[in-house]
Amino acid sequence: MDSPIKSMPDDQVKRGFAMRKRRQIIAAAATMMLILFIALISKRPDIFGTFARNDILAAQVLLIVIFVWFSIFNWRCPVCKKSVGPDFEKRICKHCGARLQ
Repeated sequence: MDSPIKSMPDDQVKRGFAMRKRRQIIAAAATMMLILFIALISKRPDIFGTFARNDILAAQVLLIVIFVWFSIFNWRCPVCKKSVGPDFEKRICKHCGARLQ
């Protein structure tokens, strides 16, 4: 039986991983910007009105939970669909051996 890495060309795997990496960077940047924006709203009630501290905290926690959920499903090997792990510059999947970069 062929391994999953044989069924997907190297360039397709690398493009798939690069796309996932770009999405991860965009999601991290957007999450940070939104968290900072929410913090700004809490410090400047003259802009949008006042919000309860619990609402601000809940919004920030919700953003973090959404980011973590997205990361769990996005940050995977394009071949075996298993987690790549915390290493952002991963070159080879530790599960299937696919060349990611």
